[in-house]
Parts: sequence; structure tokens; C-alpha cells
Amino acid sequence: MASPPPSADEYEPLSGNAERIISALLTATFPGRDEVARQVAVARARRIDVDGSLKLSVGEAPPAPVVQRVPVEAEAEDIDGVTVHVLLHVIDGYIDELEIYRDDSAPLRGTIRPEALSIIVL
Repeated sequence: MASPPPSADEYEPLSGNAERIISALLTATFPGRDEVARQVAVARARRIDVDGSLKLSVGEAPPAPVVQRVPVEAEAEDIDGVTVHVLLHVIDGYIDELEIYRDDSAPLRGTIRPEALSIIVL
């Protein structure tokens, strides 16, 4: 008998494309990057919108000495050419959200390909 799917309030381990997207963000060098990587290794997530944005939860991990709330972000084109943004939010030293949105606020039309992301360190 299969177990029921998780509810919207349940956190699950990072997996699939979300894990690959965050790994792509972590290829950049920024203050606190190593600590953020340790947090990601133990992070759990739950989807918070139709675009695939995630609320992140970290158990035991050291805080990250980032210098701003969004230390790294990325962008790529959706299948129709509209720019998609991916932002990693860190609050009080801990990863909090992976935010994904299009410039025109419409829902994503394709899947974000981590290899197509242009990484931006802020």
C-alpha cells in the first residue's frame, strides 16, 4: 500500500531539480558559502508556490556569515524567452527560501535547467 503524498505543511529532504539548482548556486564564491553548503546538506523543504519556490528548514548546522539576505542568485530564460530569477534567501545566518519567479509574474512555462543558469553574486 502506497503512503499518502505529503501535505503542503510537511518538509521533505531536498531532491531532484531543486537540489541541482541550489548546487548550481553554490558553485559561486561568496561570504558564508561553505556554511550555506553545510546547511543545504541537511536541509528540508516544502513547496510554497506554483513556480517551485521552496521554504527551507535547517536542523543542526553552523550559521552562515553572509553579508546580505540574498548572497547569490541566478537567472535563465524560460522556454518563451522571459527571464526567470532564482534567489537564495538567508535570514539570521540560515537558509530560509529558494525564491523562483518570472519577470512578468506569469507561471513558469518550462523546467529550470541548472546548467543554463547565469549565477550572480551580490
